[in-house]
Amino acid sequence: MPNPNPSAPNARAAILARLRQNALPLADRAPAPVSEADWLRRQPPLGDLAERFIREQEAVGSLVKRVPTWEALPVLAPAWLKEHGVRSVITGRVERLEPLRRALADAGMAVGRYDRPVEQKRAELFNTDCGITGSVGGIAETGSIVLIPGAEEPRLLSLAVPVHLALVERARLHPTLLDFIASGVYQRDVPTNLVLVSGASRTADIELTLAMGVHGPKLLLVALIG
Repeated sequence: MPNPNPSAPNARAAILARLRQNALPLADRAPAPVSEADWLRRQPPLGDLAERFIREQEAVGSLVKRVPTWEALPVLAPAWLKEHGVRSVITGRVERLEPLRRALADAGMAVGRYDRPVEQKRAELFNTDCGITGSVGGIAETGSIVLIPGAEEPRLLSLAVPVHLALVERARLHPTLLDFIASGVYQRDVPTNLVLVSGASRTADIELTLAMGVHGPKLLLVALIG
């Protein structure tokens, strides 16, 4: 069968020749190597870690409340959650949250516990207003919360609910992700899933229209403790 466009190969060859002629040598195009230490020295100072963490979280629509101590959490949390329409919550099996669970129940909220396989808790999870989790730390530079889901606090606690209340200790804030990794927090018992949460779920896949809560919570509340 004759070629309907006999000039196509020549045109292709001419285009490729021009590209090769104008291309810079690889050595001229590659950036000069920079050591990690040099790169870190060039970064602007983060300042107070708590202030930077709060600023980054609030920049993406999260709401952060400073809580002076763990003992103050059961006092402050019920009214704060009610302000945002929360009437039911679910937690994992973390013993430290028992005072908070009692305070929320005393405030008239339905308080569930994720203590059975997901097949038995799925309906409750997807019909509860708020999931409450702890964290293993935070990244000040990006305002990220570090979660390690496990048997005591499964992943769906922070994923299947419209509102996620994350509890972050001020003492566990790290300047950068590199600092968190260097701290060895998770290397002692390597998890199957390490999650960085930098705000509520959002997407603009469809017609560049921002939609919140499509793939996870619509609202992220952060209690910064200490």
